[in-house]
Amino acid sequence: MRVNARRADGAALCVTCYARTRNADDRCDGCATVGPLAARAGGKGGHTQDLCARCYRNPRRPCGICGRTRRVALKATADSPDICPTCFQAPVVECSVCGQQALGRRTTKNGRPWCFGCQATERIDQLLAPTGTMPPQLKPVRDALASTYRPRSILSNWNSTVALNLFAQLINENDDLTHEVLDAQGDRFSVGYLRALLVATGVLPERDEQAARLDRWTTALLANVEDPDQRKLLTRYARWHVIARARPDRHGQLRPTVADRCRQEIRTAQRFLTHLDERGVSLESCRQYDIDTWLTERHGMKTRFLTWLQGDGELTGLTLPVVARPEGPGDRIDQDEQWTIVRRMLHDPTTASIEDRAAACLVLLYAQHVTTIAALTVDDITIASHGIYLKLGREPVQLLPAVADLITALPIAKPFGAARTLADPKWLFPGKRAGHHQHPTSLMGRLNRLGIITRAGRNTAMLHLAASVPPAVFASLIGIDVATATRWAGHAGGNWTGYAAERSR
Repeated sequence: MRVNARRADGAALCVTCYARTRNADDRCDGCATVGPLAARAGGKGGHTQDLCARCYRNPRRPCGICGRTRRVALKATADSPDICPTCFQAPVVECSVCGQQALGRRTTKNGRPWCFGCQATERIDQLLAPTGTMPPQLKPVRDALASTYRPRSILSNWNSTVALNLFAQLINENDDLTHEVLDAQGDRFSVGYLRALLVATGVLPERDEQAARLDRWTTALLANVEDPDQRKLLTRYARWHVIARARPDRHGQLRPTVADRCRQEIRTAQRFLTHLDERGVSLESCRQYDIDTWLTERHGMKTRFLTWLQGDGELTGLTLPVVARPEGPGDRIDQDEQWTIVRRMLHDPTTASIEDRAAACLVLLYAQHVTTIAALTVDDITIASHGIYLKLGREPVQLLPAVADLITALPIAKPFGAARTLADPKWLFPGKRAGHHQHPTSLMGRLNRLGIITRAGRNTAMLHLAASVPPAVFASLIGIDVATATRWAGHAGGNWTGYAAERSR
């Protein structure tokens, strides 16, 4: 056995006995325990603290084989790079099937080496074509799955990958895959992931998914309304007033936030009719007291259906309250705190990923909604000799140099899976679903975990812009209308009434 140390009398000690018998009076900087240290400050490992074995953590560096930043299992030498635990356990073999050198097993294919890529490909073929004949329309899907950057992840997560098993089930049960077949599976994440994969590979046609989900939700809600008159009324309100007035974004797609607002309005209308039913009152016999009771703790959305009813000839002779706009901008961040966060996002690469730092700067400096940020494309960037511009409104805005460096580093490819293989290169913030941008809720959640409350940060940025720039100018730069910009200028205490006259001189 290898000798690790010797006692004072010259007796040899192995690693195990040395760890049991050694004594030390060093204090750990992490837990203040006195005892042997696993890492010493200023040592050859480059550590800045004295740490015991319980507080010491293996360093995290890019793996020289897979490229991921992970815990180092085998430190780099003059002849080999740092290796993560996953790659350390799987050797590089010369595959007996494809002939390439890749991670795999040495004796898997009838005693011959077999790479993970070929193993994953065979497993996918067995799933999608159990008879041995691959349908031509499914070959693009098979190729996209098999060309993943990390084929071992497919093998490791095979039994827990719900989308793949659902895909195989639908192939066996249906002669032709359609959006309607997937609609019948509900709105689970696995269904959405599979749908995005099939659309990106051309198996299914592209459609406005948020609009389709809203339509299915509305149909189900109306089907549960028992009273035929109420169902007819709610159908007219939902279909021709709420949904028909929902505007798609500049990419022709309904935003998730818009679809959610439509659901809230329709659900509120149904609750008002239920409120009348519980009181034994119809629309024709509705009294002012019934309206006042409904609006006791009112929100702005509660009056929209009532206003529509009056415009439709219902609730005649009754008075609806005028919902006043909230005074002031609401939640805000202390300006000094906001600038501290901005400086950290701009200049500290260890704070967060490039994606999150870029999104944070667009919220805190340019008052952008996360829904707008998530849908930005490479075509929105203009590189000129005198600066870099980003189109957030009608006119592109020139970015600060540090912000421009973050924006031009986008998009960042997803590390693995179909989201990497089938990513649409136009999105600055590509999502986990093939061909889609990131979901705004996901982006907002990551910013919140960085300590950035998006609504408060956007309000603070809006006040700063309103106090510094004329409303008509910053409205066209950040994508809001002039009336909204003017209202914010009033909140900020700015007076730009003479700006146009001064400009015309």
